[in-house]
Amino acid sequence: MNIVTFKSPTKSLGLKTSSLRHINGFSMTEIILTVSLFLILAGVGIGAYFRFYQGALINSDVDNVQTILKNTRFKALKNPTAENYGVHIDTAQNTLTSFRNSYTPGLSENVVVQLDSLTIQELSLSPSIGVTDQVLFEKKTGKSQNTGNFRIGNNNQSFTISINVQGVVNLQ
Repeated sequence: MNIVTFKSPTKSLGLKTSSLRHINGFSMTEIILTVSLFLILAGVGIGAYFRFYQGALINSDVDNVQTILKNTRFKALKNPTAENYGVHIDTAQNTLTSFRNSYTPGLSENVVVQLDSLTIQELSLSPSIGVTDQVLFEKKTGKSQNTGNFRIGNNNQSFTISINVQGVVNLQ
């Protein structure tokens, strides 16, 4: 008959029983507290990043609207030929399209800006030439044949883009 004896872990490691009480480590409470604080800080950081990202998308859309209007006016100002330039505003597709002469959808020379985070909410341009969804800039002067404004926004923010008689584009 074989007798199996178990040795105490303290004896096999050469440790005295009293020295086990002084081994350094983290208690379960300390670990839970540290992980909890980390998760709270991560949650706050992720929320702040998401708000920053949404704000950047909104600013990008506003900048794109201003840029397409101002670039189209600049093309009309520097144009030596008898061509006017304009921007077609499509509220259904949520796009702005820069064109030469007259608006024809799908032309390769058109420049299209698709709004990603904002929508065109209100379009109020004067129908001086019978068209209320286009801003037309005269050649060499850059003056606008359609004046007025339109609003872009979402549920939280709204921006008004105005175009005056001189063709100057302003954000309000």
